[in-house]
Amino acid sequence: MTDVTVLLIDEHDDVRALLTRGLNASPPLKVVAATRSAMNGIQLAETLAPDIILVDLRRRGQFSGEMYNRIGRASASSRIVVYTSYLTPEEEQAARAAGAYVCLLKGLSLRDLATSLIQIAAGATPEGCSAGLGLRSA
Repeated sequence: MTDVTVLLIDEHDDVRALLTRGLNASPPLKVVAATRSAMNGIQLAETLAPDIILVDLRRRGQFSGEMYNRIGRASASSRIVVYTSYLTPEEEQAARAAGAYVCLLKGLSLRDLATSLIQIAAGATPEGCSAGLGLRSA
């Protein structure tokens, strides 16, 4: 199986480091870049066109649907996966409207996250946007 490339965008250094190690240890996932900056993430998405963009853009408690739109426009072939601690129903709706493929909550184990990302890359479609465990095969 070919690599499933992942771009991480998260403002927390420790989260990026943990995810990079955990996902790289889960073939076929390969983290090709990780950044704290949404603007840098947009540039990386455009340059790298990863299979998956795993992103948490909640800044100071605010959800930014516009940034998800900009990321999606930078790499239309990438599947945007919102990976955050919590989402209100309105934020879930805004994320989906902005192009998010699915929303996963950070309570997932690394194993479950890796499994979900592999399924998403293989064409699984989300049944819902909250827990991320409701994926069905294409």
